[in-house]
Amino acid sequence: MKERIHWIDWGKALAVICVVFCHLPQSQEWFYYRYLQSVIIVIFFFLSGYLKKDRGSWRGNCQKYWRGLIVPYLLYSLLVYPYWLGRFYIQHHAIPNVFEALKPIVGTLLLQHESAFAEPLNGPLWYLPAILLLHLTIDLCRRTRYEHTIMILLCIISIILYTANKYWYFSPQLTSMGLMRNLPYYYIGYLCGQRQWFRDIDFRRSIIGCIGCLSISIALFYWHLQAFFAGEHLIHIVLFYPVNIGFMFGVLYGCKLLQRPAPAWIETLSVGTLVIIGLHIVLVSGVNIIVEHICGLSTTVCYQWYESLPLALLIVCILYPLILWARKHAPVFLGK
Repeated sequence: MKERIHWIDWGKALAVICVVFCHLPQSQEWFYYRYLQSVIIVIFFFLSGYLKKDRGSWRGNCQKYWRGLIVPYLLYSLLVYPYWLGRFYIQHHAIPNVFEALKPIVGTLLLQHESAFAEPLNGPLWYLPAILLLHLTIDLCRRTRYEHTIMILLCIISIILYTANKYWYFSPQLTSMGLMRNLPYYYIGYLCGQRQWFRDIDFRRSIIGCIGCLSISIALFYWHLQAFFAGEHLIHIVLFYPVNIGFMFGVLYGCKLLQRPAPAWIETLSVGTLVIIGLHIVLVSGVNIIVEHICGLSTTVCYQWYESLPLALLIVCILYPLILWARKHAPVFLGK
């Protein structure tokens, strides 16, 4: 059995809890919330690149992507559709007509696209087709003599496109925005994994790297926000990538400090990342409705961080038994 890389388990588990935390409604006025919303997803893209296997036949890779990415994407979309129908009925006091009922289906087939004829069904799932397209990009580049040259050029192009999209907003689709934004982090992870960088465990280096990278990232994000409020849009956009890279390495250095056999629950959350990504949005909505009803709120609830954190942990705990069940009886839910 292949030995687990425990710092990766820690990274995935902590990142997926943070994703649930960030999907609980909180004020954009709060610095920590805007910061985490901006940076947390890069952990998944780095680790997806880092864990990308050296080689494999085209057919073998496609079979793996079908089981690990496409089937879970369709499965979790199917599971969430009844929730969408129930939410529509509650909001409109009527069942949707054919056109309205088809919009989330079309949005799902178009990778969580939103337009006049489509809408996202399960927004967090955009991550799966984005990873699929990045894996296919690497596979195609490997078939040439210029793999890294092409990937570097694609990263530069993605940064330019993302910058232009932030300025003119010509592409509202979740997956296309995710590709433009996250290709560099995926490629950095791929390089680290292929060349066996970032594998040594050194406590002193890890603690310096964790504190240093996170401190730089937070400071740059503060500058990033100030540039936005001052109307300095170019500086605001340029700072985005250093902020994310600093956060990414800061968190991963911190996880390497925990490089010892992870507790069983951390490993389970790492293995069950897809379950939480695929289903947590339903529980978030359910929790919001319950809280709004109990508190008698006429507007959408807005949580403080000390309210959001236990709620995020509660949602993860509710999904935890499903992960355990899937490990034994239905690995398809885990992308296996």
